[in-house]
Amino acid sequence: MKYIYYIIGVLVVLTLGLVLRLSGVKVEVSDPALVINDRVISTTELSEFAQVGSYHSKGEGFLDAVITRELLIQGAIAQGIHTEEAFRKSVEAFYEQSLVKAMVDRKLQSLSPDVTEEMVSKYIAMCPKTVRYTKTVYESEEGFEKGEPQSSTQQEHDFEDLSEALQFDLFSIEPGDSTPPERSNEGLVVYRLDAAVDSETPGTVPDDDQVMAMLIDQSRNAMFDTWLNDVRQKAHIEVLTE
Repeated sequence: MKYIYYIIGVLVVLTLGLVLRLSGVKVEVSDPALVINDRVISTTELSEFAQVGSYHSKGEGFLDAVITRELLIQGAIAQGIHTEEAFRKSVEAFYEQSLVKAMVDRKLQSLSPDVTEEMVSKYIAMCPKTVRYTKTVYESEEGFEKGEPQSSTQQEHDFEDLSEALQFDLFSIEPGDSTPPERSNEGLVVYRLDAAVDSETPGTVPDDDQVMAMLIDQSRNAMFDTWLNDVRQKAHIEVLTE
């Protein structure tokens, strides 16, 4: 998470420098390290370049990469690419994606799931099982409340072959029980555990530490989803198009 904050900070600095260049404002550089046409790059900027993106080392290769980057920027400015709508939208989209990621990372870091040894033992006990479950998809919350599914399919897989998210959903419920509805790109999804039997081809059981780490991660994700659903419920949202 610190990485994305660092990137955003550096981008702000670099973007501010670009804005000043485009506006024609001359900036006094107190610690010049490199001059490329009318562009003066400071020692501080070089240090920032060395830690961002593909710049991982100093030396001739590093300086060549910085010079090439700057010449391409100057060429883009000369062609007026920075004034085009497509470029503005791409910058705006990148900023928004960075902001969303920073928000998600910060919220996840604030969550402290309580994972017990009992949960670890229960998960490990499910590892050599084959599970049969029913996946039911509802188009909307209204469809879920009315009990009108869009689709319902029964599936059977070895527990260890399932995604970690689905393993987390199924290991904590008993046969006949269902998970709470979860949002997905398909709609609202509910899983019902129909049966869990010994697998004919049991795989390697992970150790306690691996299971604990995975359960903490998945528990944190589940807590995040609960928080996000609460935010959605409290928000005023109107869909005005079909």
